[in-house]
Amino acid sequence: MSSKGTQKNDLKINKDKNPAQSGLKQILFVWSYLEWGGAQIYFLALMRSVSGQFEVRAVLPNGSDKKILEYLEASNIEYDFFEGNIDLSKAKSIGQRIKRRWNDFITNVSLGRHLSGYDLRNSIVQIDVAPWAGFALLFYLIMKTDVFVTFHTAIPELPFWRRTLWKTKFAILTASKRFHLVASNSDVKKSLRAFVNEARYRQIEIVYSSVNTEEIKTVLQDDQTRSEIARKYNFPPEKIWVCNVAQFIERKGCWVFLEAIEILRKQRSDLYFFWLGTAPLEKETVERIGGYDLENNFRFLSADEIGASRRDLLTLWRAADLFVLPSFQEGLPVALIEAMALGRACIASNINAVPEAVKHLENGLLVEAGDSRKLARAIGDLADDRFMREKLGENAHKYVLKNFDEKIIGDKMRRLYEKISCPATTSI
Repeated sequence: MSSKGTQKNDLKINKDKNPAQSGLKQILFVWSYLEWGGAQIYFLALMRSVSGQFEVRAVLPNGSDKKILEYLEASNIEYDFFEGNIDLSKAKSIGQRIKRRWNDFITNVSLGRHLSGYDLRNSIVQIDVAPWAGFALLFYLIMKTDVFVTFHTAIPELPFWRRTLWKTKFAILTASKRFHLVASNSDVKKSLRAFVNEARYRQIEIVYSSVNTEEIKTVLQDDQTRSEIARKYNFPPEKIWVCNVAQFIERKGCWVFLEAIEILRKQRSDLYFFWLGTAPLEKETVERIGGYDLENNFRFLSADEIGASRRDLLTLWRAADLFVLPSFQEGLPVALIEAMALGRACIASNINAVPEAVKHLENGLLVEAGDSRKLARAIGDLADDRFMREKLGENAHKYVLKNFDEKIIGDKMRRLYEKISCPATTSI
């Protein structure tokens, strides 16, 4: 039974349904925060890939963005809500940190109670919760069923006390055969070596971010012209379009991006920049953007401004000449590999797992994170060299379709689920 299109506190959902009655085991895809992005697109790909072999349901916070609900509905994924949500914004004071920790605790308790309403013995839980932040919730869940946690971003260097605490939590969780770690790239897996024993480290499978190749092919065959797209969004059709697709936050290099625009604006007038985000900007962010000397060369568009479907997003994206990812910390971003699949020439920070997809001067350019001058130079170089843009874009398209096909990646994850799809036992 689905709760599509509604967000109510008293949702009437048949959570007690036993998926074994249909001969299929259930997989619950769970996250506890309102923001959405690459992790949810990653989950969507997995849901589509395994929906024929398992019953699939997304469990997300009440109040989630309608856009991610539309994406779930477009993929015929049932979903329901629980009360509470984790706040991912940056705490600005000790008081805010204490308040947030309490909110996190209450949210995890609410989520645990909600999930207990399912027949967990005949379910698998794929959850986006960090072991150090959601330890108690994860421990509770592995007492009931098999739990998968996928890591997308490498664990950074930590103070000794925090590193020790995290290792202890990992040791307790990984002592259970029901706790399964997955890495979405090689860089993440390497970072986990310090937190698990050698036997568990060898068991960590890499299941890459992926693209829906059929969706990409459909968009590339779309006959909508660049002029039509320019009119729709009021973009200057004669200029070279440079875009990014991400949350407009510091970790994604948003201010470095604007600094590079400032540099280029003083040198040339043939470039137009736009940033496609998931939600409208906060007033404070808009005011800070206004402090940059951008004139009319930059525009931010939220998901609602782009259009009702992912097709609208991808069609606009396809019309860009360059894709830029100036992040300071990343996993292997879905946005990056989708841009590559669309045949866009990409410039990305040489960090974390990005080089696992972008091969410098072969299918894209890599630049030093945080260096707005080098970023501006790379953008300018490709803007001046159409042949190189097209060559990099063509190579990127071929590379992604060969290495990051959703069907192939999803099949790997399906096999991991199938390994443990027999009825759960009571011991851990």
